[in-house]
Amino acid sequence: MKKYRLIQFTTLILLCFLSLGMTSCKDKHKIVEPKEGPAHLVVQPTELQLGSIPQGSGVIEKEVAMINDGSEDLLITNIENLCSCTTTEFVDKPIAPGHGRTLKISLDTNHLTPGEFSRTVVVQSNGGEVSIDLTGEKLN
Repeated sequence: MKKYRLIQFTTLILLCFLSLGMTSCKDKHKIVEPKEGPAHLVVQPTELQLGSIPQGSGVIEKEVAMINDGSEDLLITNIENLCSCTTTEFVDKPIAPGHGRTLKISLDTNHLTPGEFSRTVVVQSNGGEVSIDLTGEKLN
């Protein structure tokens, strides 16, 4: 009887280890299948249409995905906010092939004058440069 229980327990432990090995942390959050070649930055979406923004709206926050569809690690080297009314936040670590990371963009509407506006955030990396456009209209 003890031998039978020992075999059951050993089998259970073996199955646990096998299942952990099949779902490694590295593949757990894969977004795309990487292409052969160097790191390549893909940002989705690249246009954020904010619509009509009433006076006193304060800070508007949006998120975009930064994805590496190359086969080498992607390094974000710089994020340029071309207006003092925009700020960005992201985790500054390499992005593995096939994986992604969120970029949070904040727009302080208190710094906008009434009328149509267009603001740009530029993401620079070892896998290219991508511009993200924020457009809308601030109401009186």
